[in-house]
Amino acid sequence: MIPYICYNDLEEFYTLKSVCNLLKMDKETLKQSCKKYDINPQRNEIGDWGLSRYDLRRLHNFLYKEGRPGSNGKDDDPWA
Repeated sequence: MIPYICYNDLEEFYTLKSVCNLLKMDKETLKQSCKKYDINPQRNEIGDWGLSRYDLRRLHNFLYKEGRPGSNGKDDDPWA
């Protein structure tokens, strides 16, 4: 289960280690999730690899929806 994150309180950049701590997952699972949703880590001004606030919010949103029951896409389709 992905923990709740208040998007308003997020900082501008999170290292990969801090993303793992925030989302309660190991680095390999984070890597697989990023590849699945085409989210690429980037370097900040001091050379640390991580995710921007925007990419972290995108990843969290994808993972949150993935973990919800009944989120197979049928409920979101207005034409179904």
